Amino acid sequence: MVDDDPDLTALAGAYLGRLDAVAVETRTDPEAALAWVDGTVDCVVTDYEMPGTDGLDVLETVRTDHPETPVIFFSGTEEDGVAERARERGARFVAKAGADGLDRLVGVVETELDG
Repeated sequence: MVDDDPDLTALAGAYLGRLDAVAVETRTDPEAALAWVDGTVDCVVTDYEMPGTDGLDVLETVRTDHPETPVIFFSGTEEDGVAERARERGARFVAKAGADGLDRLVGVVETELDG
């Protein structure tokens, strides 16, 4: 998971860590996260708005280097069209908003991993 907010990244990582047989790695630096993503990563969760880049750049890099790896946007952005653009490129989108945002994220990740 990559998100520039360390507190949210830690919290989301803890939620995702509840999934059986899932090892969760978190990064707050998008460049470091992309350098870490390799063929052994089963799923990438990314925020949209981050310093110096955005989730669409992360998605493009993952698609280029590892086209079969699922990408899930977990974002609080209200920018028009972000969810649609992510979906058009084959990613899933989960809104951070609401009390159940993390639970929805866990469900989507579980679905992608069960594929």
